[in-house]
Formats: sequence, C-alpha cells, structure tokens
Amino acid sequence: MTLDTTTRHAPAAEPDKGDIQKFWKALYDSLYEDVDRGLTRDALWRGLEQLEDMFRFRDHMSVREMPLHDLAGKRVLEIGPGAGGHSALFARYGARMTSLDLTFDRARSVARKFDLMGADATGCHALQGDAENLPFADGTFDIVYSNGVLHHTLDTGRAVDEVRRVLAPGGRAVIMLYCKSSWHYWINMFLVVGLLKGRAFGDPNWLGKATEWGGRHAQSVANPITRCYTRRGIARLFGGFTGLTMRKAEFYFYLIPKLGRLYRRFQVKRYGTHPGGILVYGEPWPIWSPLEAWLGRVMGFCWYIKAEKPVGGTP
Repeated sequence: MTLDTTTRHAPAAEPDKGDIQKFWKALYDSLYEDVDRGLTRDALWRGLEQLEDMFRFRDHMSVREMPLHDLAGKRVLEIGPGAGGHSALFARYGARMTSLDLTFDRARSVARKFDLMGADATGCHALQGDAENLPFADGTFDIVYSNGVLHHTLDTGRAVDEVRRVLAPGGRAVIMLYCKSSWHYWINMFLVVGLLKGRAFGDPNWLGKATEWGGRHAQSVANPITRCYTRRGIARLFGGFTGLTMRKAEFYFYLIPKLGRLYRRFQVKRYGTHPGGILVYGEPWPIWSPLEAWLGRVMGFCWYIKAEKPVGGTP
C-alpha cells in the first residue's frame, strides 16, 4: 500500500469496472513491463527462489497460511495475480493453478510465466475475469488465494461470497485485505492525507486516490477504490466460513509522509534490499528493521486471513 503525496485528483463520478481496469493496466505498465520484457526461464527460476526466500523472511501468508509443500496436486485459484509471481511460485510446488485478473495485460503476464515454466506448470492457466462473477462451477477449487486485491473491487462482500461458492467443502481461503486498525490508515492516511491535506472532504474514494501507485511512470490515472477493514469487519465478511483466523503484518517507517523519504534512504543503506521483490513489486524490496517487523504484528496495515468453507450446507 504505497503512499502518493504529490498527485491530486478532482472528485469524480462513482467508479465502474472499466475505471478499475484502466488504473491497474497503467500500474502494470509502470511496475512490471520492464521486468517482463525479455524475461527468460532461468531468470524466472532465480526470481522465484529469491521470492520464496523473501516471503519466508517476512513470514508472509504465501508461505505460512499457504504452506508450499502441501500444494502438490491442489486445485488453486489466485484472484488478482498481478504479474504472476505468487502463482508461479505455487505452480513450482505442484499446484494446479488458475489465475484470474480483471486486467488482460496482467493475465497475459501470468500466462507467459507459466509458458516459461513449461512442464513445471502443467495444467496451469491464466485468464481475464471478474472476482464478483467468477466463471467457475461451485466447488471447483481446494484453495482460493488473493493477496491485496478484493478491497479494490466494487463489491468486496460479493467477491468473498464468490470465493466461498467456488471452494470445495472444506476448502481454504487465504486472503489479504487492508487493516483499518493500523498506523498506516489512521496516521499516514486519515490524519495526514485525509484531514490535513483535505482529501477526505467530499470524496468517498479519497483513500484509493491516495494509494497504490509505484514504478517508473508518473501517475496519470486515479485508483478508483481502496477499502480497509477492522477485525469485526473481517468477521462479517467471512461470516459464511468456519475456522477464521487473522493476523496483522507489514509496517514500514518509509510510508510516513515526508519523513519517510529520509528514513528510506537510511533503511536501504543500513539494511539493504532483497531481490525477491522484483517479480512482485517491479523492484527489490527494502529490507525492514527488526522494530518494523515487530510493529507489523501489532499495528500493520495487512490482515492475513485464513478461513474454510464448511462441509455440508449451502454451496
């Protein structure tokens, strides 16, 4: 969840899915286009090794709530795969991946990575589709995974209901959604951007317009929607599931407006960067300090969510 403190956008009409596609296509071009251009199988394989190492260092849900050694033969759907780093990692461990993205360019990027993997991604495919209207029969998947995507949909509740529908009974949802009870939301975003900069007044989509941009291009398209959730809100969203668990993660001093820029220079110099970020962020990940790792568990901006579809009952 990156913070844009420079670009201002005038209030706009209610967003639609075309607006969402336009934004995430522009962000793909800014973040991933250079990484994908000329990517080889060997480079992808090195990138996946580095990605897994980074995720294990961060105790990310893609290795904790989603144990990689348990994925062989599992039918896994990823909703919103970005440029495909997560999906390719799961495929490497034998998951039968289906990767669905609203934006064609992102789906194509994932498909190309599966092609580069060859026999190591047998049965894996990517397609363009809508999280609120998944084009799959009831009970199709053993696991549905989505990392920071469903809070950008027009109707997050409907998308979560669709996750439940396409899961097999006893199947597992592994989802990351943004946390409202976090330092990043209340201090960086609501206080500084929303109140002090005045963006929260009269614009219901102010949070989206202040978040998500990154990469080499200047922002020219507004992010239509970003939502954040309390623990109680997550419990409501996943009320049709059982075995719900959630944990907070991810805190970065460099996201603090203005001062964060100074800290990031110190952070990179002191702790370095990790190449595992290239496949998923388009650039190396700035390694956090031990204090930031601890603060993430207390006031981080991510909810790592795991829940199961009940055995029996309605689809």
